[in-house]
Amino acid sequence: MKHGMRLGDYLDLEWFLEKDRVLEAEAILDRDRGIGLAAQALSVPAERQASFWLERRREAEEGGVPSSSLRSILIILRLVLGLGGFLAGVSLVRALLLYSGVEPVNVSVFLLLAVLPQAGLCFLGAGLLVLRGLRRKEFGIPLRPLFDLFWRRPGGLSPQAGFVRALFLRRGRPVRMLGWESLRLAHLGGLCLALGSLAGMTVSVAVTDLAFGWQSTLQVGAQGMHSLVSALAAPWSWLPAQWGMTPTLTQIEGSRIILKDGMQALASADLAAWWPFLCMCLLVYALLPRLVLLLGAHWMLRRVEGELAHPDLGRIVDRMRSPLLGSARMGEAPSSPLPLDGQSAPEALRASGQAQEGVGCVLLLPPELVDRIDEERLLDLTVRVCGYPAHRIIPATLDPQDVRQALDECADFDWIGGHERFVALIEAWQPPIRENLQALKLLGQEEKRGRSLVLVLCGRPSGKDWLTAPDEDSREAWNDAVARLAPLRVDIFGASS
Repeated sequence: MKHGMRLGDYLDLEWFLEKDRVLEAEAILDRDRGIGLAAQALSVPAERQASFWLERRREAEEGGVPSSSLRSILIILRLVLGLGGFLAGVSLVRALLLYSGVEPVNVSVFLLLAVLPQAGLCFLGAGLLVLRGLRRKEFGIPLRPLFDLFWRRPGGLSPQAGFVRALFLRRGRPVRMLGWESLRLAHLGGLCLALGSLAGMTVSVAVTDLAFGWQSTLQVGAQGMHSLVSALAAPWSWLPAQWGMTPTLTQIEGSRIILKDGMQALASADLAAWWPFLCMCLLVYALLPRLVLLLGAHWMLRRVEGELAHPDLGRIVDRMRSPLLGSARMGEAPSSPLPLDGQSAPEALRASGQAQEGVGCVLLLPPELVDRIDEERLLDLTVRVCGYPAHRIIPATLDPQDVRQALDECADFDWIGGHERFVALIEAWQPPIRENLQALKLLGQEEKRGRSLVLVLCGRPSGKDWLTAPDEDSREAWNDAVARLAPLRVDIFGASS
């Protein structure tokens, strides 16, 4: 499900990720690893593992999920807009076709009220789509800085509020999909309105004796009216003339209404010659354009869904695939599925990393810890938290300048799965400062192909052991600081995990 995510899937994914904010990273890793083992047992292909994860989370959810609410809302809206639009179209045409036998239906009024507004809305909709395509700019969310300021601390929000915050701060991804879905609903209502108008017109003609005429106080004349009718009838002018889809000049002259003369001088054939033309106007200028716009909105929605790559899918799949070394958990055999076969753990880790071409992850190590921690433990550490051995260990402080240099060094890497993974080892006993948060924001910001950032907090050194567990105060301080980087999502582990 890396690509092709529907709006309901996106909403559910954001919902579950927001609920995960209150869980420890170790618990999340254990849970997702269990889902990964189940996917492996069922031989789920790699491209379906994220979908499998989402399905399992939905099954385990006790309450409702956003996709079910969205589905119900969309069904209700489609019924309301479809049925309401159809009835509105029928009512509109029936009101315009009221004929008492004294005065014929005025063609000019019918075109002005039943055809022109619908055609104008279709033209406006098409024009806005063309302008948007020419701009080629990313969708902007109004008042986004205000939302960012109001929802600065996601950790203090309920899952519902955090879910809404994620929708508004995620660069408008779900907003774009919701926009196309709303546009599709609007065009569905417009299509049903046009369909109701055309149905009301044809049924009224079939069951009622109607007379149509035209009148104007302007010096238009029959020739001017014929020119207007010919221009409107241009799209179907190729149809045989004997079909009578366009009134002739003689019929137009014979259906002109002059109030002082009444209807007695008008021929019935001329008065009935207008209804095919009016039906074709509704079909060509209201129904068909709205159908094209509806199909266009549907295609654009599917295109946006097909191009969408959620930035957190990569880290979810990594957690599902990450091996658990050491003591077995959740009934898993030790070291499965790494091919140890008598090799030492570091050798097996290197072998597993070389089995897949490309870079699995990069470890950023504080310069003062270089040569103080065995490479074996660092490899073990990166596999535990992101599922891949460190392809490269880069000495770097948590400073924006060092982070930029590290990113430049990794710019040409061929990442496994096209997903960037960075693990940063942090001495948690040093409190986070503004430069640290700026560096984390730079390191964890989303790329088009996706990027995962994992922080591993270590405590004060104990003797020669520099990879110790952090104390609770230090860990809480870093958790609170990272929480202010919304909507950035960062997995935080303790060094002893």
